[in-house]
Amino acid sequence: MRVALAGAWLCEADFMILDEPSNHLDHTALLQLITELHLWHGGLLVVSHDRVLLESMARVVELSPSGLNNYGGNYSFYSRQKRHETENALHLLRQRKHERQREQKNILKQKACLEQRQSRGNRQRADANQAKILLGRQKQRSETSAGKVKLQHSERLEQLNQQVRDASSRVGENAEIVLHSPSTNRLFSRHLAELSEVQLPFISTLFPSIELEVTGQARIGIVGRNGSGKSTLLKVIAGQLQPLSGHCRTTDAQAWLDQHLTGLDPHRSVLEQVLEANQTAGEATLRMRLAQLGLDAAKIQQPAVSLSGGERVKATLACKLYADPAPRLLLLDEPSNHLDLTSIRALETMLDAWNGALIVVSHDRFFLENLHLTLRLTLEGNSWRLEPW
Repeated sequence: MRVALAGAWLCEADFMILDEPSNHLDHTALLQLITELHLWHGGLLVVSHDRVLLESMARVVELSPSGLNNYGGNYSFYSRQKRHETENALHLLRQRKHERQREQKNILKQKACLEQRQSRGNRQRADANQAKILLGRQKQRSETSAGKVKLQHSERLEQLNQQVRDASSRVGENAEIVLHSPSTNRLFSRHLAELSEVQLPFISTLFPSIELEVTGQARIGIVGRNGSGKSTLLKVIAGQLQPLSGHCRTTDAQAWLDQHLTGLDPHRSVLEQVLEANQTAGEATLRMRLAQLGLDAAKIQQPAVSLSGGERVKATLACKLYADPAPRLLLLDEPSNHLDLTSIRALETMLDAWNGALIVVSHDRFFLENLHLTLRLTLEGNSWRLEPW
């Protein structure tokens, strides 16, 4: 990514378009990117879900089902405006539903009054000493009038129903993604992973060995510059790689989400893979949970390769988190990459409430702070350092 960005600076273009330029950058490189963007004199369009990067932008434009919405400020301004929009949309929906309910009551009253008048008219005509032709005309006029009233009621209800649908669609555009937290007992004394004098592969032998103990209460964030071995460390804990030296003992009750989403079969449907991971919850429940992730009925039937990057991340999370039995240790490597802001907030909420052990690698400072982690593991100088977050 840094090489690609260097090429962009050197091309001396009039206008530059960057698509998720902060993905895979460490914090130092991200700050350097922001500095370079401030020095850029040409036109600039950045597609990003990185809140640190968005905070440095002069204007945020959101693409939604209703089109492009211009918010005219940085991320903080955009976030406040979105909250106001959601609140206003919910208020309008409640108001439209109340209006429909009130009108339905009025229509029922009018219908009851009309039926009473028709019944009274029928009795009066039956008792009246008039020619049948006159009585028939009176009945016809009454039925015609009643028909017009019913048509007016039907049109009014349809108008109110459409207003409710319109208000509901506005709420739908601002609907939150829901990610359910797996049910697992928190095991405070259980050793879920233990590393003893572990030397990581693919890393310079000058790097120190690692000592780490992970119990059921651990919430660890791994931070550091690119190339320091963060992803490699997760792979060793997950059993995907063997250490050069030392010992690594881990539990089988773990779920590993890597940056390349290797746990998701690209040629099979999401629904098929989720059902395979959990054979007890039932298809209806799992379909509902996938829908709450923003994966509709059509998408979960498609091969996973046809999904977008963010959709594949959510599909992989579903396969890992909704598995039976539920994992007790989550190993997450840059899980917020490719996710939209709504999905990132949902992931933060779920992980914050997660009652198992958690080890997460991320360069997203907003994301890490919102998880309320307890420990920070980082490479400083010639030693791995574990300290309170």
